Amino acid sequence: MNEGTAEWQEAIRRFGGLLGRLRVEAGLTVRELAAAIGVAPATISKTENGGHARPQDFYVVRQWVASCAHRVDGHGGSFSIPVALDWWREEHGRLERLHEEWSLRSRPLRSELGGPTAPTAAGPSHDPGPVGFEVLHQKTVDHLADRSPHVRMAALRALGDLGDKYHEKRQRIVDELCDYLRIPPDTSDASESQVRRTAQMVLAARLRPERSDGATATNSAFWPEMDVDLKRAYLCDVYFNGCEFRHADFDEAQFEGEAHFDGARFVGEARFVGAVFRGYEVSFQSARFEAVSWFRWVAFHGYAYFQYSFFGFNAEFSRSQFSNNAYFDRMTARNHIWFTHAVFHSSINFQHAQAEGATFDLNSFRAGVDFRRARFASPPKISRCEVVIGESERHWPDNWVELTAEEICGFIDSWPVDRAAIVEKAHAAKIRAQWESLS
Repeated sequence: MNEGTAEWQEAIRRFGGLLGRLRVEAGLTVRELAAAIGVAPATISKTENGGHARPQDFYVVRQWVASCAHRVDGHGGSFSIPVALDWWREEHGRLERLHEEWSLRSRPLRSELGGPTAPTAAGPSHDPGPVGFEVLHQKTVDHLADRSPHVRMAALRALGDLGDKYHEKRQRIVDELCDYLRIPPDTSDASESQVRRTAQMVLAARLRPERSDGATATNSAFWPEMDVDLKRAYLCDVYFNGCEFRHADFDEAQFEGEAHFDGARFVGEARFVGAVFRGYEVSFQSARFEAVSWFRWVAFHGYAYFQYSFFGFNAEFSRSQFSNNAYFDRMTARNHIWFTHAVFHSSINFQHAQAEGATFDLNSFRAGVDFRRARFASPPKISRCEVVIGESERHWPDNWVELTAEEICGFIDSWPVDRAAIVEKAHAAKIRAQWESLS
């Protein structure tokens, strides 16, 4: 180990140790801090132990310091966040300069490993090598912690440009854009939503193939086969229409404003478990889910559009809440679709829908329902579901029927008078026969 390497490793261990002491003094566990700043617990441990090969991204350090400061402040301590951040920015800048010097000192050794060498008389090398990327990348990422929203937005666009140039680094950059969107927003910063929209725009522009004939991607900026991990992300006015995801994880994501996934293609598993859509509408019209899709425990506060969507495998909407109208008309499900413990506060439309099979169990329909001309390869199953009796029209599948409160009160105690039970016709016939025999 040469002197430069030892100096660098000692510096990054010292930096991580300082962050570790800050966490301990704030009374935060590794898991608590990881949840607060939106990173994996392993990232916290690796940073504190000096295990990174390069300086930790400063926007992670910024959230680290701010989270510890808020914890100390909440327990009666005094902590000036701007002063603390300035100090950490200075320490991080010193670490970055040391890393750059060490990288440049190590560069001549790359020729021994078969890497590009210094320019010769035959002409300069056009390959900047991994050191060139790391230096550019680190400077770009550090700007994500700048106080100016314009600098942060420029840094996000520069990250996309780096991925356009360095193809092998694209998944890493996608992960970093997702990391940024997982960090809780600064509610005191009025420009924060615009910065997040920029991050989403940079990501969406690289995930959109723009296939003119259904096969060939015409978008030269398209990054194929990308995994997107936006679990617990904070998103604002999302426009992922036409985008293509290899694997997509939006579990527990918070969607403010409208969310558009029209024509999107989910090649692998699509997860939206526990997601909250607070905007006026969320749209998955003509979206293709080619593997399992999970919409369990989702809260749809606005209109939900799934017209012409395609589910190539199982789809689950169990325990989801639809506060406004939901449209599944002309939807196609090649396998089974589940609605268990779901609540439809407004109208739901399944006109012309096609599915191999469907299960509705313990659901509550509180407005209009329309299954006209819906086709199922096997009769849709329904059990223990209720509908609020009102003026809204209700059109059920052919094998379903409503039972009034009078018809079922002898079998279920305290059944509400303003509600009917929806059961399969064969089951309804047995109930009515039993009721007639008792009377």
